[in-house]
Amino acid sequence: MTRQELEEDVNVGDTVKITTKSGEFTGRVEEFGESAIRLTNPDNGKPKRIAYDFIMEYDTDVAPAADVISIGIDTESKMVAIPGKNYRMGQTPVTQRLYKKLMGENPSWFQFSNDDLDDDQQENLEENINTDNNPVENISWYDAVYFCNKLSLKEGLTPAYSVDGETDPEYWGYTPHQDESIESEVECDFDSNGYRLPTNDEWEEAANGGESYTYSGSDDLDKVGWYDDNSNNVTHPVAQKMENGYGLYDMSGNVWEWVCVSRPNSSVKSFYRGGCYIDGAEYCEVENRLKYYLAYRRCSYNGFRLLRTLD
Repeated sequence: MTRQELEEDVNVGDTVKITTKSGEFTGRVEEFGESAIRLTNPDNGKPKRIAYDFIMEYDTDVAPAADVISIGIDTESKMVAIPGKNYRMGQTPVTQRLYKKLMGENPSWFQFSNDDLDDDQQENLEENINTDNNPVENISWYDAVYFCNKLSLKEGLTPAYSVDGETDPEYWGYTPHQDESIESEVECDFDSNGYRLPTNDEWEEAANGGESYTYSGSDDLDKVGWYDDNSNNVTHPVAQKMENGYGLYDMSGNVWEWVCVSRPNSSVKSFYRGGCYIDGAEYCEVENRLKYYLAYRRCSYNGFRLLRTLD
């Protein structure tokens, strides 16, 4: 087969199954070289070059195979391996169900038991059976890293965060959901296999999904995200919109997601990404990095997404 024959039907970014003289290989097209095509295995991110004259046939009607595992305490919550990277990302923001299973309480504003919701918000929420699958929100940066370490310990993983050398958050002198600060330095071991928040760059890599859309998964925000034009002023269950190229949901809209900074304290502004249910479309763009907030502050549009470095 020639390069020209292949390029007639296949584009960079497509996932194809190629049959060669020695077997089959499924991968994402990265480059058309002079004598060979370069593909990336969507399961493990490893590249492979296949000479054009070695290809017998190909199939473009192939969905990428996602390397997906369940979070131990909640099999409905998933982690997805990002092709070519050494980490898994939460398929969705952390849900109220997962958060309550670990922490024993749900601080979210958007739940039926909140009598302070206005009538329209209550009515719009009640379109769903419950809010278990809505993103947890009303979460500070400190609450998020506390959760990460507690979940890591629960699953027998090495926690990523430490305060004065202590990785068990029970000994940080911190009470979640009270608008408190951790005055000592919060350090992060980015090589640990425990849960943590993504860095700005990791978040953006995952949100791009191997594509080049304005929003995560599409140039049409209505297809992939909840924002001020379609949310009815409430959060929505995760994974109701279209996923991006890596199989991740809700990275544009629904709730802002805290990202990792190395040394937040009570006076440091910590970044969050992705836009939320009350924002205009411009805030939901993948490349938007303008939003930051004090690390101890909580509100109804701040949630988070988990990341784990691969062993």
